[in-house]
Amino acid sequence: MTTLKRTTLHLLFLACAILTWSAPATAQDYVEWSTETRTSLGFRVNEASIIPLLPDGWSVATIADAPGQVNLSVTFMDRHLVLDAQGQPVRTGTSRYMVMSVQARHASNGQSGTMIVNGISPEGPGAYEVYQPAAMARVERTSSGQGEESGLSEETWQLEAESGDSVTLSLRYRKAAAVRRQSEVVIRSGRRPEFTRTYHIDQASDVLGLPDAPDSRIEELSFTVAGPLFSHIFDGTEVLTGVTAIPWYSREIFIP
Repeated sequence: MTTLKRTTLHLLFLACAILTWSAPATAQDYVEWSTETRTSLGFRVNEASIIPLLPDGWSVATIADAPGQVNLSVTFMDRHLVLDAQGQPVRTGTSRYMVMSVQARHASNGQSGTMIVNGISPEGPGAYEVYQPAAMARVERTSSGQGEESGLSEETWQLEAESGDSVTLSLRYRKAAAVRRQSEVVIRSGRRPEFTRTYHIDQASDVLGLPDAPDSRIEELSFTVAGPLFSHIFDGTEVLTGVTAIPWYSREIFIP
């Protein structure tokens, strides 16, 4: 092969490599990647307890057959590996926390979507500036099975905020084949609603049902809260509407 041909091929290879590296059009906005295990609970709670957590002009739709109640998601997150845009660990590279979110809507401009309104995190207020700093954020999880059976999973989450709010979840369930889903979701801050982040998500979800329901795979569930805010939200009238185990969850985060 002549020197000219070798040089031409080398330049073509470099050009292809540059094009491949530059392919993500939003690379400049890429801020984080993580892989996690999650457990999510859905509740109906009193609307009056959620309104103070919303920004001015925002509201949560009440439930048609349950006037005065709204849907609230409580998600426990065990973040196994968290990397920044350069592929370096964020802080220690791992974290455990709990997030409360609602589907909110602005009355005048029509904006709507998932809004993070509270939670407990060892990282402090976080990107959304709504989490309560954690005094403790702990999870224990065990899994057992034989051969090709789905097996059994047990987990206990304990989170306590410096404010005195706390939440504990104990869950034991029979696993089943999780359903994989890929999605893109825009998440909004309950403190600064103009701040959003876009998640590119790849996850597997195992919908467990409700305790004592005929099709439920939940063998034991205990959910307790305490503290000035949480005891107001969970005042004894809340209704559990669903429990979902998410054995694996990966996401890329982009701004905006």
